[in-house]
Amino acid sequence: MGYSVQPNTISSFIANSAAFNAICGEIDGNIGSSIPQPVLVIGQEGSGKTTLFRRLIKKYPTLHFVWIDGRFIFSSSDIIGQVSGDSILIIDNLDYFLNRCSYEEQFRLRRFLYNEGAPMMIANVSKLIPALTEYKAPFFEGLKKIHLPPITDGDLTRIFSDDYIDRVSTMFKFVPPTINSVEIISNIIEAGGNPKDDLDLLLSYYSIIYRDIYNNVPTNSQHILNILSNSEKDMTVPDIREASGLTSGILTPYLKSLKEKGIITKDSSVKRSTKYFIKDPLFRIWLKKETL
Repeated sequence: MGYSVQPNTISSFIANSAAFNAICGEIDGNIGSSIPQPVLVIGQEGSGKTTLFRRLIKKYPTLHFVWIDGRFIFSSSDIIGQVSGDSILIIDNLDYFLNRCSYEEQFRLRRFLYNEGAPMMIANVSKLIPALTEYKAPFFEGLKKIHLPPITDGDLTRIFSDDYIDRVSTMFKFVPPTINSVEIISNIIEAGGNPKDDLDLLLSYYSIIYRDIYNNVPTNSQHILNILSNSEKDMTVPDIREASGLTSGILTPYLKSLKEKGIITKDSSVKRSTKYFIKDPLFRIWLKKETL
């Protein structure tokens, strides 16, 4: 039996029917409203947020959508100047605006969206950041939040044939639980080849990303990552200090920075023996191969 996507195609699975229907319900309920409810879609990178927005536009061909890429927003004026009250404002990657603009700028956007005759905003972010969770933040409340859930093992069985599910599940353990990961794995399987090569092929898809991550941290951080990737066990601060030759005063800020960037994480379940490890298991394998 050849490669099979069943019973739905991957492209139809991307939409995530529950989230898609929830957003459609918000659009239907807000059409004609003088102050429509803003909607925020939350899903990690690769979860299908952008694809979902494209499907919305296809579903409502008679509505006027204005699409703005958040990567190029540097002030609230960049948004307000492009949209009118009869529009539905789509902001892809709103994170960029929230991270780079002051609360004063964000309040300007909020006031615009909550004025009589405002457009309806549907935006997405990859995660909940302080600008969405702090009590004093302009968008702490007032947004209808819709989450895109991660892909589960049950989803995989609905997408792939039984002949490949063990192979798929093995690769899926090393990647984020997103539809983008499913597409990468499906490409590897569809290309045929020896299953023994799956991990190397998976690494090839992420190699450029991992190289950028590694090159964009300081030398001492690279040194710490090399140590962690080549260790057979998770390491405590004394372990890393001994292996790196860095004093605690120097080591601690680098560990903190790597943790804040989401590159490493720690297990604090055992008091006085906090252990650090590389968060992404595939990145750890890549590092180990690169530093041999």
